[in-house]
Amino acid sequence: MNDMIPDRVKNIAQIISEVSHLDETDMFILLALLADSKMTNAELAKILKFKDGNSIAYHTRIMQEAGIMGRYTIIPNWKRVGLATEFIILAEAENEEQLLEIEKKHIIMADEYALKQGDIVVTPTISGCVILRDIYHCFGDKTASVIIGRATSDQDAAVYCKNYLVGRYPNIKISLLINKYKTVSDFFIDKRVINKLKEFFQISKTSEPSSILQELSNLPVQE
Repeated sequence: MNDMIPDRVKNIAQIISEVSHLDETDMFILLALLADSKMTNAELAKILKFKDGNSIAYHTRIMQEAGIMGRYTIIPNWKRVGLATEFIILAEAENEEQLLEIEKKHIIMADEYALKQGDIVVTPTISGCVILRDIYHCFGDKTASVIIGRATSDQDAAVYCKNYLVGRYPNIKISLLINKYKTVSDFFIDKRVINKLKEFFQISKTSEPSSILQELSNLPVQE
């Protein structure tokens, strides 16, 4: 399970299972495969002290049939691919009606793009390209869309944001955020980043994390 410790994963699985639709075993299998999708049924069975991998196969099949587990995928190193810049764009509308109109245009374009080009949205720029990862349409304190993607450079992300989006949707507020590092990535703490930042902030290895964990457990809960 890479550098993950099974007992800690079991503890997390127990916490989440208490408030979710999965029991502790299913949640452990889900988290373990989320950490390393190449883990075999036999490896998982050994950790869970099952007789063989058939029981694991049964659990995973049930979760797949229920739609809990979707497609298996890989996690590319986008920097080495050549898409070094990860960005977030906030597109804020003045009101819900305006955002709904933007969504309508986006749906029409996405449908046409999928029919004619493909399922992955790529926008060429003069010096590279932009590839979209996620688009969220959000309602709450702000009426906004959130666009997350990768670009060949910071400049290409800015060109896409200012030239493409502002030109297509002139009446909305556009904010560009360039991501520089993640301390939590796809649900997991990134230990490499944490270690680098510990060096940067000169955080001693002898610090007492137990006190911080105690503070978290004592946070007041508002009903």
